[in-house]
Amino acid sequence: MDMTLFTEPQPQNKKLKPWMVALIIIGATLLIGVVGSLIGGKMDDTYIQPPMSPADWVFPVVWTINYIAIGFAAFLTFQSNQVAARRRNDLIWYGLHLFFNLLWPLFFFRLNLLAFSIFWLVLNIVSAIIVACRFYKSNLAAGIIIIVYIMWLFYAFYLNCGVAVLNI
Repeated sequence: MDMTLFTEPQPQNKKLKPWMVALIIIGATLLIGVVGSLIGGKMDDTYIQPPMSPADWVFPVVWTINYIAIGFAAFLTFQSNQVAARRRNDLIWYGLHLFFNLLWPLFFFRLNLLAFSIFWLVLNIVSAIIVACRFYKSNLAAGIIIIVYIMWLFYAFYLNCGVAVLNI
C-alpha cells in the first residue's frame, strides 16, 4: 500500500531566491525612476543651459544605468546584512532617498521651482550620502556604487544651480 497519500505534506521553503530579491529591488528602483520621469515631464525649451550641459539623450541613458546600479547596490546590502533590523533600516534609508529622487523632477521640470529644486536636491544628496555610509558598512561594492552615483547627483546639482541662476 502506498503510504505517501497519508503523510504530512513537507513544508516548502518560502524564502525568495537571491535573483528574485535582486529583480524586486532593482525593478522597484527602476519603477521609481520611470514614475519620476513621468511626473517630471520635459525641461522648458526656453531655459538657458549652463556650460557643460549634456545632450538630451544622455539623461535617460545615465539615469537608467544609475537606477540599475543603485538597485544592485541595495540588493548587495540586503544580501550582505544578516541582522534583520539593520537590513530593514538600510532599506528604509534607501526608500527615503528614492522618495527625494522621485519628487525632484516634479519640482524642477513640471513645476519650474528652480530654487526649491536646489534645496530638494541637497536633501537628495544628503540622503544618498547617508545611504552610501550605511551600505559601505555592509558591503564595500555597494558603498562604492552609491559614491559613483553621488558624483552624478553633484553634477545634477551643478546643472540645477546653473539653470536657476541663468533663468531666474
